Amino acid sequence: MQYRPHRYNTQYPIELQTPTGTQKCQVIDVHNAGARLEGLRDVKRGDKVRVSILSHRVDALVQWASGDRAGLTFRPQISDDQVDTLRYRRDGRHGRHGTVGFGYAEMR
Repeated sequence: MQYRPHRYNTQYPIELQTPTGTQKCQVIDVHNAGARLEGLRDVKRGDKVRVSILSHRVDALVQWASGDRAGLTFRPQISDDQVDTLRYRRDGRHGRHGTVGFGYAEMR
């Protein structure tokens, strides 16, 4: 049995660059190694895609696609701060709890 990292649920809108053009979609769950998206068209397994997180372009590979959903693997993995951004958590891990964002206990 292979270990699978915890996935954080979200509804984060993004623009995804695909081989057929740029698409608007939503990240519905995320972790450092990958994400699940919905609202996609014409994406298939093996496609190389790119998303921008915190002004950094992140390359990813489509691992599976079904209907308007797809699963991505980030190449390389994204940082904890980028995961926090995709979760709408703006206070991150900087100890500023209570200023902006949400207090997710599982990230402390």
